[in-house]
Amino acid sequence: MDETGDLLSKLNDASDINKLDRYISDIEGSYDLSFSHYLNELMRKMNVLPADLIERSNIEHSYCYQILNGRKNPGRDKILAISLALQLDLNETQRLLKIAGEGALYPKSKRDSLIIYALEHKMSVIDTGILLDKYGEKSL
Repeated sequence: MDETGDLLSKLNDASDINKLDRYISDIEGSYDLSFSHYLNELMRKMNVLPADLIERSNIEHSYCYQILNGRKNPGRDKILAISLALQLDLNETQRLLKIAGEGALYPKSKRDSLIIYALEHKMSVIDTGILLDKYGEKSL
């Protein structure tokens, strides 16, 4: 599969509607951008097993499996717990939120700032909860 940069280059090279049609035809069905698909690919690349994600994220066992198999779409806080569990950086977390159709972390928000801090300092979900509680914010 092509990297995003390669795809963007091919799209920019579509100088007329026929080339655009071919480009669209080539990518349709080739790139699954569902949250569960992206998360599973990310976990595979990181060699993280579902059991590891469940333990680190503090997400209930059956609910986590429903997220992984695409039967449930997690809310923003669950996505953030997953990001913390996988020790994703801010950019990777923002991408995960975007794919899920959730709002990005916003540094002008006190709660979001604390979560950004936790992500950048590779804090656990539990330690992030303690940090949020310390500042009077709702836990994940």
